[in-house]
Amino acid sequence: MARRRPSTPGIDGILLVDKANGPTSHDVVAKVRRIAGQPRIGHGGTLDPFATGLLVLVLGRATRLAALHQGGAKRYEATFSFGGATTTDDLDGELITGATTRATRDQVEELLPRFRGALEQVPPSHSAKRTDGVRAYERARAGEVVNLAPRTVEITRFEVTSWDESHPEEPLMGAQLDVSSGTYIRAIARDLGAAVGSGAHLVALRRIGSGPFNVAQAHPMSAIAEAALAGRLSELLLPLDAGIETIPRVDLNEEATLLLRDGAAISAQLCGAAVESIQIGEQVRLMVADQLAALGRRTDTGVQPERVFITPNATPPGRRHPVEAG
Repeated sequence: MARRRPSTPGIDGILLVDKANGPTSHDVVAKVRRIAGQPRIGHGGTLDPFATGLLVLVLGRATRLAALHQGGAKRYEATFSFGGATTTDDLDGELITGATTRATRDQVEELLPRFRGALEQVPPSHSAKRTDGVRAYERARAGEVVNLAPRTVEITRFEVTSWDESHPEEPLMGAQLDVSSGTYIRAIARDLGAAVGSGAHLVALRRIGSGPFNVAQAHPMSAIAEAALAGRLSELLLPLDAGIETIPRVDLNEEATLLLRDGAAISAQLCGAAVESIQIGEQVRLMVADQLAALGRRTDTGVQPERVFITPNATPPGRRHPVEAG
């Protein structure tokens, strides 16, 4: 069995990538893993190869917080073609049939209320959803008929931003969408095209936001590679608790930190006044020397640590060395 490579010290945190058209999300993760020397990398939601924009990566100790970033709402800029449906519901698929009915902006605008709010969405047949342990796209490519169960998604914003009829046989619509995690934008194109009667597919997609993060904060792979080569990759990382600042914060003193190192419960008295306003059962960020040391849960007697990041050898507050994490 291959030995697990140790994590690279200091390469722990959130890395926001502005993904280019072409590579898969897995390709991006693999490249960052190589250039960062950090085998522990997760993500906050993948993008299709043709899609661009924000990819949230969690490195090192931040991988233990990946689940907190995967469920956040996603924001997109999309371009829909009403020139017919494709096998994959996007431009990478084969055209099933050309548009039999010419779509107009007024028709689409009239239908948009149906595509806002909570609705049941059937994932694309060419998706990574598993059926009996096999990816749906693998079955579809093998010529099988794929029937996936619908899932509840929520579309909080769906606005038309442009309409291009320079090619009447294939009107193009620009749109902005805010959706719940797990929503397929190409499935929206498929269903909207069917409702209009013309058929439609997705021809461009850019993720501009994920949870609290914005693509304006993200770095292209060229800048990430350059920073890694210069030994400055850590400068591009956001701290472990970036994006979860809404979780109540409790700053620990040296006595409380000693208890935390062993994962022991911390009394309300040691947690200070900040804990008094936190509801029992609510999640808590435990901070040491202004760094995330653990996530815990408020109890009727104080706080119970759940995910501890500092090691038994962590430097207590007041000393010159930063807190280490495990």
